[in-house]
Amino acid sequence: MMKEVSIDEIFDNIQDLFIEHREEVTTHKHIMILNPDMDKYRKMEEQGVLLILAAYVENKVVGYSVSFVCPHIHYADLIHAMNDLLFVKKEYRNSMIGFKLIKETERKAKGRGARFMLWHAKENTSLAVMLPGMGCGIQDIVFSKEL
Repeated sequence: MMKEVSIDEIFDNIQDLFIEHREEVTTHKHIMILNPDMDKYRKMEEQGVLLILAAYVENKVVGYSVSFVCPHIHYADLIHAMNDLLFVKKEYRNSMIGFKLIKETERKAKGRGARFMLWHAKENTSLAVMLPGMGCGIQDIVFSKEL
């Protein structure tokens, strides 16, 4: 089952997933300490910008998608959706849960007026392999450097 949820509704139920997500994909763990700014997430939710979907198996959260849906800062007339977080527990990645989270996120974002979707994927991950097959193309390449 998949449903749209609030930040407070989901946050307490995903602590273990959040840690698992960070451990799997964070590159500079010594400076990227997990500490979500819940006040900012709540403010974005109040403004109608935050879109959160949770995937459940037997009433347990096994995946989530968090996106921001708002006017693009460079193209004020373009409502776009930008994915912030997408994660599915490893044991469910061979199921359709990830695919369904992506499709439902896009459907909900479009329902909010988005005409453009941005997905962030780490290099050499199953998501980076999957997105081109779902009609996505590379928009930007982001490089990072520890200072």
